[in-house]
Amino acid sequence: MTVPFPEADDEFRAQQITIAPDGTAYVVPSGMHERLRRVVAPDREERDPKVALALSGWICLQTSGMTDRINVDAPDALTDAAPIRRFARAHNAGSVAVARHPSGEVCRSATPTEFTFAGPTEE
Repeated sequence: MTVPFPEADDEFRAQQITIAPDGTAYVVPSGMHERLRRVVAPDREERDPKVALALSGWICLQTSGMTDRINVDAPDALTDAAPIRRFARAHNAGSVAVARHPSGEVCRSATPTEFTFAGPTEE
């Protein structure tokens, strides 16, 4: 499988970064997650391509650049919050919302550079 997007730099400064199950991070421009889904998860038919990717083991990190919040779609099995903290630092984020799939659980934090999955959650 060849991912049709460039690998992310170590600083995670791109607005949309998607991390493969093997840990490789890619810069996926806004609106292009459907293209990535067709390549890496062609059997997933979820309406939202970021949900389909999360259900396939991928992590999608995004910021709009208009707010200081970052949004994340991640598989339920994810326990390593380091990529989320790294992305938060790169974007000087003031908050984070992590939607976990398939559970639908949402984890929020007002201190995203210290985020862990042990914090409060919202269902």
